Amino acid sequence: MFMQRLTVVLLTCLFCLLYAPGVQATPLNNAVFQPGSDKYIVNNQEQQMDTISFIEDGRVFVPIRYLAYACGVTDENILWDPASQTVQLLLADKQLTLQVGSNQLIRQEGMIEADATPQIIGARTYLPARWVAAYFGYTVDWDTANKAVLIYPSEQLKPRPPLPVKIILVNKQFRLPTDYRVGGDSLIHFKGYPFSSLLQEPLQNLFTAAAGQGVSLTITSGYRTAAEQQAIFNNRASQLGLKMTTSTVAPVGHSEHQTGLAVDIAGNGKAYAWLAANSWQHGFILRYPEGKETITGYSFEPWHFRYIGLPIAAFMHHKGIATLEEFIYYYAGS
Repeated sequence: MFMQRLTVVLLTCLFCLLYAPGVQATPLNNAVFQPGSDKYIVNNQEQQMDTISFIEDGRVFVPIRYLAYACGVTDENILWDPASQTVQLLLADKQLTLQVGSNQLIRQEGMIEADATPQIIGARTYLPARWVAAYFGYTVDWDTANKAVLIYPSEQLKPRPPLPVKIILVNKQFRLPTDYRVGGDSLIHFKGYPFSSLLQEPLQNLFTAAAGQGVSLTITSGYRTAAEQQAIFNNRASQLGLKMTTSTVAPVGHSEHQTGLAVDIAGNGKAYAWLAANSWQHGFILRYPEGKETITGYSFEPWHFRYIGLPIAAFMHHKGIATLEEFIYYYAGS
């Protein structure tokens, strides 16, 4: 009887020590964030974000909410004040307050100045990972080879990141790998044209949204095999000459249509304006915008759209990034 009571007392004391107010935050997790990815890894488990991490001015910006999760902060301890655009993070005996547009981070120990300011993009607030993770006791490193931010307790081994994020870029400079296979489980057909199965739901949602606003859309081209692309190029060259053709038609191996992720769309009078303004909400971007010919290598094509997924498309929209090349070079670190 005595031993049972002693055991209860000891367990009660242990519980109080672990969960009493003022107990110090102990780093327990390891995490990986990679620029250009809408995924992150915590304790070797892949997690999904509704946005992406990115590089800007040599720093990797991470969505603060997901960074807080990686550090062990729970939803009820992430306090957002929309009026002042302030976020407060609470973890055990530590408290950190950040304000959008200010490089002053307020801790219980006092204020410090960061070398970057929190910024809002879309519905998410971002800050370089080091300032939050280090405050909660974590070590933060940059893995150059895999382009990854590593967050881990100092006494543990670094987490092993996956390979760098690969975003398919096809233009005059970069061609598809010879062993490329269309993404998704298989090809699907939509409105009579083949596409990667990844586009089945996004295309349906895009056309449904357009119809709901009185915009009539039709598809004029989807996935093309190498042979089909070569035939189109040869036919156009015979009509217009090689020089003019290369500014409007991609040579085989350099066409986005061979990825299964590109779609050419026609429609009524306001279709192109509607697509340019709304396609991002369904994961598409206008691939060859006007005024960006020197970057994309192709003339303005208001009908040509590329699927890149909602997280990246939304990020590009909110940041005002016009081309996939600029996103990959300057924000994804590729």
